[in-house]
Amino acid sequence: MTQGRYLLVAAKGQEKLAEWLSSVCAGEVVTVAGAAQARRRASGDIFSLALINMPLRDESGLDLAVDLARSTTAAVVLLVKTETAPLIADTAIEAGVLIVTKPVNLPLFEQTVKMGISCRSRLLMYKAQAERLQTRYEELKVIDRAKCLLIEHMRITEEEAHRVIESEAMNSRMSRVRVARKVLDRFEL
Repeated sequence: MTQGRYLLVAAKGQEKLAEWLSSVCAGEVVTVAGAAQARRRASGDIFSLALINMPLRDESGLDLAVDLARSTTAAVVLLVKTETAPLIADTAIEAGVLIVTKPVNLPLFEQTVKMGISCRSRLLMYKAQAERLQTRYEELKVIDRAKCLLIEHMRITEEEAHRVIESEAMNSRMSRVRVARKVLDRFEL
């Protein structure tokens, strides 16, 4: 069973939905009745999943689902009447919102919740990978800038500038980016 925090947004049926959600997912279920309160609670991106039972008191629920899908890493599951599902499907799918039709088929509900949490895990993995790549890219920019300064001030080639940074990193047991930052501190105004 998956451990986490889950946001349940429902004007009606809160107890039954909380019970169903708890049967699929281990963890805390936070229940709110409206979209405004849900947005406030979700602002810290602390939920693994948001389950929204349309309609809500203060809006239909589709806008909230799209907002949460775009602004958080939570999996978003939207419960809608069967006749409403085709009308909102394109918008929901484009935003990455999963739809379960009412009346709710419990096995389908469980499967959709588990699929949402699984997709969230994959999203978090890719997000972490993207952050590592962004950090690496920023480090390479610093190293390249340092090489340019070495080339300019020491009148050496790019290969020689590369070797200077590599050699200093090995000799001082520092990372190349740390050495590069020292070069920047030395030569930049």
